[in-house]
Amino acid sequence: MTVASVRVQLVDGVPVATVTGEVDIVNAGEIGGQLFAAAPNSATGLIVDLTGVSYLDSRGVHLLFELANRLRMRHQGLHLVVPPRALIRRVLLLTHVDSVIPLHQDAHEAVQALKGQA
Repeated sequence: MTVASVRVQLVDGVPVATVTGEVDIVNAGEIGGQLFAAAPNSATGLIVDLTGVSYLDSRGVHLLFELANRLRMRHQGLHLVVPPRALIRRVLLLTHVDSVIPLHQDAHEAVQALKGQA
């Protein structure tokens, strides 16, 4: 069984979901559901901090595109925290996630960008 967890906290009124562990075909559906639920309709959007993710397969990448699309339909933004040295950054760049979802070095930067887009 693949282990991953999602912890949500508000930072300056913006929900920040911190994901840790491995995200793959086994748990991507569950993780995606938790992430979507983390952004109430009243929120500007959602920040997903992937700093602690050690593995992300194609299903995990798909879940990010799907989440961005679902939030966009509710007029909400999605921003990702993926530091330059994060293990999964290369995967996100190779799959062009960054062309659809903004990547940031830390949560503070992501929150400011999301609030500025409102």
